[in-house]
Amino acid sequence: MQTISAHDALAAFNKGRTLFLDKLTAVPAESVNYLKPGDDYSLGGMAVHVNFVLEHYAGVLDAIVAADFAECRPQDPAGLEERAILRAKSPLTTDLGSAEVAATRRLHGIVAAKVEALGSDWSRKAPVLFGDASEPHPTSAADVLGWLTGHYEEHVTHIAALVGEWTRESSPAAADPLAVVTEFNRAFARGDVPAVMGLMTEDCIFDNTNPAPDGRLLRGQQEVRIFWEEFFATTDQPRFETEEIFALGDRVVARWRFSWGGGEGHVRGVDLFRVRDGKVAEKLAYVKG
Repeated sequence: MQTISAHDALAAFNKGRTLFLDKLTAVPAESVNYLKPGDDYSLGGMAVHVNFVLEHYAGVLDAIVAADFAECRPQDPAGLEERAILRAKSPLTTDLGSAEVAATRRLHGIVAAKVEALGSDWSRKAPVLFGDASEPHPTSAADVLGWLTGHYEEHVTHIAALVGEWTRESSPAAADPLAVVTEFNRAFARGDVPAVMGLMTEDCIFDNTNPAPDGRLLRGQQEVRIFWEEFFATTDQPRFETEEIFALGDRVVARWRFSWGGGEGHVRGVDLFRVRDGKVAEKLAYVKG
């Protein structure tokens, strides 16, 4: 079984941070304090939450090193989690928001430096007792990097979803099916998979044009997301253009042209969308044969 190198793991970790901060700093300023009912942190407060997680796992790495890879129980600084929970829900000023983004960069660098300092021991596991657990969990710096990278990626998608929620709540027109699909097509044209999926329902359906003659039906966020990620990663210079779009109730029809390879190849087709609660529930695609 091939294992990832420390260099590659750190590169993925850095990429995750960049994607997260790029997505977070691009949200509309007026949406920063949007708090979805039932959530533990506001849109801008997501940086506070991420910073808590980074600091927590920096402490885990310190505990592993201090115990020389023997059994250990990391302890957060007193009140760290409680303060983070409170601040993540509190209104953020522009200055505080900027300070949190700066803290993300600083804490990220601290974690990366601790991993680099371990050298060849970066993948060595130690028995770690998390929280009140009575049984240790074998944990390495490699594990920590993987968890933190996944955490960044999770919140890239989360940001897109929250911005969509905020947009629909703050602008009634945004829930209009034509406006929803127009925004969906813009995200698709950018190849922005997190934004595309943020505009689709959890039980979404995508009826692909391939394989002929009936295509393939994909169901649910995970299955559809995997398809789009592979599609954009393997298509050379994808370009999507909407030729015409109109709505009929909760259905939207869009004629489009899709090209690749700098225009060397293209197809023209039609998407039939169904919009529910301000999100795309169905995207049924058809092409000229």
